[in-house]
Amino acid sequence: MDLYKIMLVDDEEEVRTSIIKKINWEANGFEVVGDAENGRDALEKIENLEPNVIITDIRMPYMDALTENIRQRFPSIKVIIFSGFDDFTYAKEAIRLGVTEYILKPVNVDELTEILKKVRAKLDEEIESARNIDSLRESYKASLPVLREQFLNKLIIKKGLYDEN
Repeated sequence: MDLYKIMLVDDEEEVRTSIIKKINWEANGFEVVGDAENGRDALEKIENLEPNVIITDIRMPYMDALTENIRQRFPSIKVIIFSGFDDFTYAKEAIRLGVTEYILKPVNVDELTEILKKVRAKLDEEIESARNIDSLRESYKASLPVLREQFLNKLIIKKGLYDEN
């Protein structure tokens, strides 16, 4: 089984290392490929590490730029935001930024594990859907010569360009 890549972004190193140590990432289908202390550093690392999921604090340097850039440049990346603020304003901002999940600090291992399971299921579903589309596309390409021949035969007969006698 391939593991999905995940990256943590928080301005507090202690928070990042604590989350990394508390979760059994591999058992949940993920591997931590990196971390960053602010949105600017995270964007640079995203280019190289190509994570599938970003877990980030909502209040930190360059946060808005991070999520907005992810949405524009890497729309398939899932963003999970955690915040120490139980305030509707922050949740509303998270919705505006198009995040996948919003959880409150301190991060509860069980809650984060459940969210990871949901995100993994969503990623699996998207990959399966892309495979189905690719399969349909290949099937279409393979049958295109036959469809073209049938179309041309019907066109010739309909226009009377071919005499069956």
